[in-house]
Amino acid sequence: MIVIFSLLSIDTLHPFYYVSFKFVGTKYKYGGIDDDGMDCSGFVYRVLSEFGIKAPRTSKDYINFGTFVQIDSIKPGDILIFSFYSPYDHVGIYIGDNKVIHSASKKGVIIEDMKYIKKYLKMARRITLFY
Repeated sequence: MIVIFSLLSIDTLHPFYYVSFKFVGTKYKYGGIDDDGMDCSGFVYRVLSEFGIKAPRTSKDYINFGTFVQIDSIKPGDILIFSFYSPYDHVGIYIGDNKVIHSASKKGVIIEDMKYIKKYLKMARRITLFY
């Protein structure tokens, strides 16, 4: 067991990571929330719904969801809110190690290094899970 943990970043152990990872490769579909395709907010909605969390369905609605987190204090599982073309038009989930998992319009659900999109990051929100 110690060997397994030494091979993984502790950041990747957040429960959202395991649920969100199963959607990697799902194609992008505007308004989608299922395996046939999902947009960014549909992806986050789907992940959170697997934990019984009633989540917003649009990117803009995430700005008031959960607890505000300073961008320099983000942790795995935090919801990241971006402004690419208009205010708060994209969301994803931070998975640690400077990576975000999200549904990109041209690539579908992917894991992406934050260095490519951090300049568009406007806000982070934290969702508390109770076990």
